[in-house]
Amino acid sequence: MPINENYQQSTSIDTSREKVFQALTNEVGLWWGPVDRPAERVGDIFKIDFGNDSYWKFKVIEVSNIERIVWECIASNQEHNVRGLDEEWLGSKLYWEISEKPEGIHVNFLHEGLVPHGKCYEVCSAAWDFYITDSLKNFLEKNDGKPEGM
Repeated sequence: MPINENYQQSTSIDTSREKVFQALTNEVGLWWGPVDRPAERVGDIFKIDFGNDSYWKFKVIEVSNIERIVWECIASNQEHNVRGLDEEWLGSKLYWEISEKPEGIHVNFLHEGLVPHGKCYEVCSAAWDFYITDSLKNFLEKNDGKPEGM
């Protein structure tokens, strides 16, 4: 599947690479939603819970210093009553790339498997837009993340 078909989002954040890395490994619950454990090392499995029996489980499949983190969705239970929605998430991969640019720390996100013709694209891409460019950015710059359920 060509990368340009998959959902992508990026933002520049006035912080350090170390703080972004920390937010993506140990502080996911402070900008995305309640999680049951950190996502620090390859092999770690964590669950993010949106309440009402909606959750996703991810396995950390790559951690490269403070530059790149990759998660794979290994379980999905979304309470949207849309047939096939969970299957779209299963096996999808979430790539986080952290780099330094003149305007600040640049975070590039790719959700491989979230594609425009999918059932979840409209809702999920809008949610990612919010969580990356608003909640994560505000959490790191102003200590004001807006996670689900908080």
